[in-house]
Amino acid sequence: MPPRGLPPLPRKLARLSDDLAIIPQGYGFLPLSMKDLAPGGAHVDGMGVCAIYEPPLRGEVYVISADVSDGLGQDRSSVDVIRRGTIARPEEQVAHFISDRIKPRELAFVVDALGHLFVDDAGREACVAVETNNHGMSTQDTLRLHLGYRHFYVMEHVGAAAHANRFSAREGWYTTQRTRPIVLDHFYEALTTLDPLTGDPDLIINSPHTLGELHDFQTDGALADASAAAGAHDDCIMSIAIGHYVSWRLSGGEREPLADRRRRLRQIEQRREALSGYDARGNNYQSMPFTEAEIAQVQGGKVDRLDPELEEMLYDLRGEVYDGWEY
Repeated sequence: MPPRGLPPLPRKLARLSDDLAIIPQGYGFLPLSMKDLAPGGAHVDGMGVCAIYEPPLRGEVYVISADVSDGLGQDRSSVDVIRRGTIARPEEQVAHFISDRIKPRELAFVVDALGHLFVDDAGREACVAVETNNHGMSTQDTLRLHLGYRHFYVMEHVGAAAHANRFSAREGWYTTQRTRPIVLDHFYEALTTLDPLTGDPDLIINSPHTLGELHDFQTDGALADASAAAGAHDDCIMSIAIGHYVSWRLSGGEREPLADRRRRLRQIEQRREALSGYDARGNNYQSMPFTEAEIAQVQGGKVDRLDPELEEMLYDLRGEVYDGWEY
């Protein structure tokens, strides 16, 4: 078994840093050169390659989702690493592995390596959501029994009346006729909802494989009926759609959506900047679209304290709390 030590990263007071984690030893990962990825190279199609678009960052929490194939070349296994969204930053696909030849049990070692690379500040490995309809059960079984992985997503039953019946007794993700429309609805909303200031969607996709499958993802009717065109694949889409939905649930999806809170925070910040600008020019509250209480918070053109709503939203940056449990 590979060493289980955590990446030796220094603790930082800042929420984000540029410190890179060290890839755990013993997994057989080798860096590729541009020659390997160039036309005629061994990995020109990107198969069997783990692309990391952003290194692990302190202060961030990650989710790993996987759509598993049989490894016979007809279908693809896709593993996504998603950085969970915050008020400051949207969700983003920060790593992606895709292969049409890797066997389900072998894929567990890829997931395990990524899970121990993208740890949180407490040293806990990333939450893994493997689609366990078919071959994914072998992947998850190997993760738990052979590799000793400890952090799996426990699926929630949407529509359960009693709280005691809300969580499944099984770990992992199970796609059914009821759950597939849900993940696709959330996935579509995340891609088409844009931040009014930055123009970024609520979920940023970096993998060319995922973007390519989006071009071939079609439907003649409802979104729930969407599927890959003839000869195309949709494994990357289902993988990242599951990861986005799991990330949303772990962020407390029943509350105000995180993307809405991010936009509301920006509106509050814009209003307070405008308030500071009015005060710097010597205006008074009687000739401005602000209340006397708001003016009292401004001294010398700068806001010296936050209002309760903004303080509560910024507090969420230090950790989401859901139903009494911290994630």
